[in-house]
Amino acid sequence: ALASSVAVLGRNEWAARLPGALAFIGTGLLVFGIGRRLLPAKPWLPALAWGLSLAPLIGANIVSTDALLVFFETAAMFAFVEAWWRGDGLARGWIRAMWMFFGLAFMTKGPPGLLPLLAIIGYLVVHERISLARLFDPLGLVTFALIAFTWFALLVAQQPDRLGYFLGYEVYDRVFTARHQRNAQWYGAFEIYLPVLLVGALPWTVLALVAAGGPRRAWATLIARLRARDRQWLLLAWWFLLPLAIFCLARSRLQLYVLPLFVPLALMAARPLARWEWLTTRRLAWTALLTATILLAAKGTLAYWSSDRDAREMAREVRKLIDLDEVEEIAFVGMRPFYGLSLYLGTSVESIHIVDRPQQYSKFVAEEDLCEELAAREKNIYALKAHHEQMFVEAVANCGSFEVDRLGEFFADDNDIALFRIRPGGGAVPILGSR
Repeated sequence: ALASSVAVLGRNEWAARLPGALAFIGTGLLVFGIGRRLLPAKPWLPALAWGLSLAPLIGANIVSTDALLVFFETAAMFAFVEAWWRGDGLARGWIRAMWMFFGLAFMTKGPPGLLPLLAIIGYLVVHERISLARLFDPLGLVTFALIAFTWFALLVAQQPDRLGYFLGYEVYDRVFTARHQRNAQWYGAFEIYLPVLLVGALPWTVLALVAAGGPRRAWATLIARLRARDRQWLLLAWWFLLPLAIFCLARSRLQLYVLPLFVPLALMAARPLARWEWLTTRRLAWTALLTATILLAAKGTLAYWSSDRDAREMAREVRKLIDLDEVEEIAFVGMRPFYGLSLYLGTSVESIHIVDRPQQYSKFVAEEDLCEELAAREKNIYALKAHHEQMFVEAVANCGSFEVDRLGEFFADDNDIALFRIRPGGGAVPILGSR
């Protein structure tokens, strides 16, 4: 999607953000579609609450797979709701559509894309007298498998080490270990997810609590609904709570992981709002207008907020240090590359590792190593954390006779990043002073 957008519109931020923007709009339409079944009197209200919330708007603006993941997950849940809401079993055609969209969600971001499916299974097993055989439609499963696994299978066939990388580093380590160093502490879930969920859905969650008579009464009403086996509330509760519990238990935690949960949260918030007599059409319109103004002002302010993670700022610093006409690619050594530089500098960006790499680098990563890169004689610039400089120079020496030029450094992502050029040389590996 990103490559197509850039090919049509050119290398610019509009092209980079277009897929996320389209996914955002598509998700809003799907939320409206779900609202037609779960809140038929005001189906537009959940879509309004979702689209004018801080977290979905910011998430759609970030160039990542998360906005597409939310779209595919919501499409799968829309298909399930269409299959389920009539109460006479699961319509086969919609169930097959559900599996197709879950396949796209899995292809987009792997196992996290199937968390709503776990919620569906849990809900059906505990609360419905519907055979799971109707859910696991054979043609739907085949469709899912073809969409979900084909890309992974082709990649693993080309690079067999990637299977271990995927299952080990990207799945097992994220769930059970602190290897990724992403808020793995026992309190990490409260520190990362709680602020996002509290602030990310403003002002709609606060208005929903007021509409329900306050937090205590809202909680009592929710418990009463669940005890009364309200099918719609039960489905929404499973959809929101089960993925949240898994995100909290997993040891790798980032704010955008919970972005898909704002869809069921908006659907839940809309229910008391739809019955609130104070919220007249005029007041709702003014609330939406004020919220949209604040969100757009905040977005405009953030666009000019200086950050050491801003690839635009990094690109300006890199241009001061190197002549891009003489560079084929920027290779980040032993660290996660800043892929945003590719957009702003118009050059390739990749990650390579040192043969004798430190223990923190996963043994499953099948990147090209430094000696292989040097043997290719490419016109590369090598970037690495400045405190790894000596290790880098020693590694270059082990690859053969090369000379190392230190071009300078810039600050990014809480680290001093040093830039080097390596040329064929005669034995010694001097480090030249920064220019």
